Amino acid sequence: MLQLRGVQMIGADGREYTTVLVERGETADSRRRRLAARWGLSQREAEGLNLIVESKTGPEISIVLGISHETARKHTRSIFAKLGVETRAAAAAVAHGFP
Repeated sequence: MLQLRGVQMIGADGREYTTVLVERGETADSRRRRLAARWGLSQREAEGLNLIVESKTGPEISIVLGISHETARKHTRSIFAKLGVETRAAAAAVAHGFP
């Protein structure tokens, strides 16, 4: 889903102009599919990354996915390795499209 938003601006030279911002909204499912394809994540890893984005803890992820806490940790380590990050915050930033 795309959303357009216009913003009236005044340039340094005093002229008015309109900037159109395009915002992409996506569902958790579409984010999961996009991340899986882009980063080579398994479906389970993509589900785990979506939960990391939602600030879920390891134990919460294990409950939601119906897996052991150790399996959730393994998925998290694998996600971090594939994304090239070391923290949950960095993984969430990658999921949102930030470097």
